[in-house]
Amino acid sequence: MNKSEKYYQALMTHRHVSRRGLFRAFVSAAKHTAPQVPVSQLTHPLPPGAVPDVQFITQCTRCNQCITACPMGILTRHEDGYPQLAIEYASCDGCGLCIAACPSDALCVQARFDTGLRPTFSSACVNPLRPCNQCIEACPEQACAIGAAGIPVLDSERCTGCGECRVQCNADAIRLR
Repeated sequence: MNKSEKYYQALMTHRHVSRRGLFRAFVSAAKHTAPQVPVSQLTHPLPPGAVPDVQFITQCTRCNQCITACPMGILTRHEDGYPQLAIEYASCDGCGLCIAACPSDALCVQARFDTGLRPTFSSACVNPLRPCNQCIEACPEQACAIGAAGIPVLDSERCTGCGECRVQCNADAIRLR
């Protein structure tokens, strides 16, 4: 993902960026590079409400209106020109403005908000003496709980993929897939 000065300016003016997320953005910006992906097979996360991949490729005009409409600043333009969901420093609140802005119907209203992403927890978050519980406390759907091994476990039925757990994790132990 190519993050320009415009991306970081939008990120800094956003009302929901945590200090931790902003710091992580500056520290890890040099690590992120965009993979070379053929257009016929999208592997990056699509915006909420995206139709299936093959249909999305044919319907999306790459007009960037969904990216412009996103108040959270988490929709960016992938190197292939299609919008991508980049939940790294701010979470998706499911406002639906990206869906409303889409003129090609490549994004459709959902009965239940869901980005399609799910967090995976690495063992880096385990502190055997005292778990931090930040992902559990931050989850608006209460989909995270501490498992028997001390690693958080996910209730996929409750999870909407908003990414708030990822934003709040100070150990960088959560990935959205």
